[in-house]
Amino acid sequence: MVKALSDTYLTFKTIFTGMGITLRHLFKKSVTVQYPIVRDVLPERVRLKLHVNIDDCIGCRLCERACPVECIDIGTIKSTDDDDLGETSTGHKKKLWVDKFDIDMAKCCYCELCVHPCPTDCITMVEEYEYSAYDRNDLIFSFSDMTPEQIGEANRKLEEEAEAKRRKKEEAMLAKKKIAEAQAAGGEANGDKPKDAASGGSTETGGSAEDGGEGAGTEKSETGKSETEASGNAGDEKAARRAEREARRAARRAEREAKKKSE
Repeated sequence: MVKALSDTYLTFKTIFTGMGITLRHLFKKSVTVQYPIVRDVLPERVRLKLHVNIDDCIGCRLCERACPVECIDIGTIKSTDDDDLGETSTGHKKKLWVDKFDIDMAKCCYCELCVHPCPTDCITMVEEYEYSAYDRNDLIFSFSDMTPEQIGEANRKLEEEAEAKRRKKEEAMLAKKKIAEAQAAGGEANGDKPKDAASGGSTETGGSAEDGGEGAGTEKSETGKSETEASGNAGDEKAARRAEREARRAARRAEREAKKKSE
């Protein structure tokens, strides 16, 4: 009996509470917004559509990493040494071509987590909410302004620069190898000279010890032979030193060219 009375009281209380709210608004002026002729003023920091100022994008991909639903897709191409991409409005040096910057608003959860990590403030949420579409693919917005021809040209220049740097590296390694070979040849030439002199001296001594006249003639011939060998060794040593100097010049030239390219 008590429970029935309690349920009855709760029922009537609920009905009169709802009807009271209805009666209070019944005699008030209508506040219906005649959209789209009349639009409400949006609150500050409203979270709506994402927009990217591609001129200020440096391709750091921080917004892509911060997105929890992976609705941002960014592609970059490294610029070559002769490319000057300029600077952003915040003074950041641009070093990458941004050949792809797509945002899928069908996946976006409007968390605004991608906005805050951007160092150049190029990605923001704008006060635009009228972008409904019948196809989900129409909700993928592309912000990159590079044409297919520009993308192909950037990739071609990057491949050519990588090939040129590879050739420079190979030339420098070859020059170092030539220097090592020249140094080895010079060391062998310096090591052979005293050995020949010693052998020549022993020949002369043996010839003079056997007999007088014949030994003297043999001594002269051996002396001439040893002088010829010494002059030949000196010539080899000069050639080795010349080759070593040329190899060092080539290595220094290759290093200077590589340094200029890197700058």
